Amino acid sequence: MAAWHGVRRAGSDARSSPRSEDASVRAVLALGGVPWTDLDDGVQQVKLRLLEAEADPVREEIRNPAAWQAVVASRVAADWHRSRSREEGLRERLAARWARSDSVRHPQADRVLALSVADALDGLDASHRQVLTLRFYSDMTVRQIAQHLDIPEGTVKSRLHTATSALRSKLRDMEVI
Repeated sequence: MAAWHGVRRAGSDARSSPRSEDASVRAVLALGGVPWTDLDDGVQQVKLRLLEAEADPVREEIRNPAAWQAVVASRVAADWHRSRSREEGLRERLAARWARSDSVRHPQADRVLALSVADALDGLDASHRQVLTLRFYSDMTVRQIAQHLDIPEGTVKSRLHTATSALRSKLRDMEVI
């Protein structure tokens, strides 16, 4: 039986190695449309889910880990697309809101500030950009964000704090504030 990071699994053969398993997971993720830059994160998610499944005492033993990982990798790819489409929908709504307010003339300085903030937001981690956008552009409360993202309120507060600090730092570096 082969061990993967100290965890023994049934049905593994001696030819299977962590490196070849990673390559298979990477292939499934890549075929699922996950960009190359996010493949390492996807592999880690699959490994984490495998470790969680094997640590669950009431769960049946995984008989074919390679097949199980392929299925989980395809689900991770689908999750990636869902979160990406959510972000794109939010961007489209924000762009539509900006277009509607075009009848009101914005001073050039406001436009430059808006573009600077957008550039700084693009430089943030996706989870931080998401909570900032939901909180300040969609006017959602911390509780609503937590429910929408299915995460604890404390996590939302922590991400908001970290994200506002990072955004402030980026805007200072850009000499906007």
